[in-house]
Amino acid sequence: MQASHSESPIYAAVELGSDSFRLHIGHVEEGVLRLVATMAEPVRLAATLDEDGMLSTAAMRRALDCLEAFRGALDAWRPQAVRVVATSALRMARNAALFLPAAGKALGRPIELIAGDEVGRLVYLGVATTLGAHDATQRLVVDVGSGATELVLGQGAAIRRIESFAIGAVRQSLTFFADGCLDGAAFDAAVRSSRSRFAEARLGAQRWQRVYGACNPVRALAEIAQSRGEPEGILTRSGLERLRADFIALGHVSRVRQAYAPAERVSHLPGGLAILIGLMEELDIAELAAVQAGLRVGALWDLHQRAVAVNSLANPLGVA
Repeated sequence: MQASHSESPIYAAVELGSDSFRLHIGHVEEGVLRLVATMAEPVRLAATLDEDGMLSTAAMRRALDCLEAFRGALDAWRPQAVRVVATSALRMARNAALFLPAAGKALGRPIELIAGDEVGRLVYLGVATTLGAHDATQRLVVDVGSGATELVLGQGAAIRRIESFAIGAVRQSLTFFADGCLDGAAFDAAVRSSRSRFAEARLGAQRWQRVYGACNPVRALAEIAQSRGEPEGILTRSGLERLRADFIALGHVSRVRQAYAPAERVSHLPGGLAILIGLMEELDIAELAAVQAGLRVGALWDLHQRAVAVNSLANPLGVA
């Protein structure tokens, strides 16, 4: 791995997610974010939480090994600024207070344990900057994570409302498809459970102008739907129902992974599918567009915007 020769500052974002840890390194050139390095490792934190809410020793060891590898990449690139955030699994874990100091030491950087509102803000920032400042349409951004789901209502760059729900793809899969079997009764129960969670949403009944999915389950399901004849990058309610029927016909998670390559890189995809069906039904969403942006992209833009603001304050007249 080589350091960039770009004159623009390098930034890095690390996400300690409920299922995977991920690293993005990039810089902004002429208003465009360009990634120069990415790393990801499936550490499966949420799946190892026991009934007492404790992370397993094996999962913590995997996580620390991953962070040590990330540290090597960060040391090689020497970014100007780094932001490291931990999300829902570490908010829930009762032994997070023991794990996080060790994780920070392994990575060599401090770790922020962020709430759902900050997750939603960063996800929305990533989507808004990716779509461009010219797009001032009202939009709903959906982030179905492994341990939680965020819904963010905004217009252009402005956020109007953020709502976080304690329902994620991992828990939904472990609750309704624990043995890997996919049948109609289990899917119906998973969708009903999802609808009941989103019935609490206070976003208001309306016809959404634009709805974007900024998460791996949406992107993977959109790829699978496209292979089944659906429009590129679009999930419709009817398309999701066809995917549900396909998953049930295959009968097991292992066969879904064999049939569809995107399902191999996103664990607990049936749980994510059930959440999306329930969400779209409950909020009357006709279609959802997959977008290649999310929390880490938002965190990189956040670092860039902060640096620009600091430079503007230090040099208000723009004197070279």
